[in-house]
Amino acid sequence: MSEKGPFADEEQELVAQDAHLENLGPKFMAALEERRGGRDDQALKMMKEILKVEPRLPEPRLEIGRIYLDMGRLEDAQEETGEALRVFESGGQWLEDLPLEVVLSTAHGQLAEILRQLADTDKVIFGDPEVYKSLLVKAKVHFAKARDLDGSNAHADFYAFYLGTGTEISPDGLTAADADPDE
Repeated sequence: MSEKGPFADEEQELVAQDAHLENLGPKFMAALEERRGGRDDQALKMMKEILKVEPRLPEPRLEIGRIYLDMGRLEDAQEETGEALRVFESGGQWLEDLPLEVVLSTAHGQLAEILRQLADTDKVIFGDPEVYKSLLVKAKVHFAKARDLDGSNAHADFYAFYLGTGTEISPDGLTAADADPDE
């Protein structure tokens, strides 16, 4: 045992981890500035560099998902946003600038929008009707969750109302409650 006590090594490791994350904060903010400036390719590159250093951060993943959504890369957007949401829901929020409920609402709303847009693709519309129904039910669930988490999320509120979030039943007997909210 060292003279500093039994937990000195663990404390030093935690301090090093915090410093590691603090160094990524300015890089994340610079990537957001690139995004605000319309330089999505540069922002995407910077976000991916952050994730190479620390792949467990949900905020860069959520931003990557948004960039992919804006680019029309819906499957990539769904993957990144879904992973960000899983990390947020397990208590993995990195930045504390916004309340967790607002961040979760944003993530659920973004995933819902991705699912809604996926349902509108030719591949889905002209494909299996069950896939279409499933995507819409999942979108409903995520829009409702986003609205419930943050009542000021107007986009989620509109689509939660527009798509319906009650107990309506689709022809196959599937309700919004049957959908897996993690998809």
